[in-house]
Amino acid sequence: MEDSQSVQKLNRKLCYCSHVPVLKTSWTEGNPGRRFWGCRFNGKVDACDFFDWVDPTVQDRYKLVINGLLRKKNEAEKEKEKLSKTLRMYQFFFALVVLYVAVRVVF
Repeated sequence: MEDSQSVQKLNRKLCYCSHVPVLKTSWTEGNPGRRFWGCRFNGKVDACDFFDWVDPTVQDRYKLVINGLLRKKNEAEKEKEKLSKTLRMYQFFFALVVLYVAVRVVF
């Protein structure tokens, strides 16, 4: 009995530049989370334009939910970065205060 991964490997096509394509995931607004086969050299000079969907088209509701979650994730990451910068700034000022107090105590 063959497992689904070995069957999937046997069903893979070669891309137009005669290489085995790689499995990628689309994160575009129109196809969030949808998998496809693409040329392994995509974005390089010798890349071909091979493209073949693995997953079927998804419902609009699915797209709305995934895109909403991605927006929330991106907003949370931006907020985390802002908070990290603020924390580093407070740590720097705290270190300056400690240094100032230590110098005042010694002299």
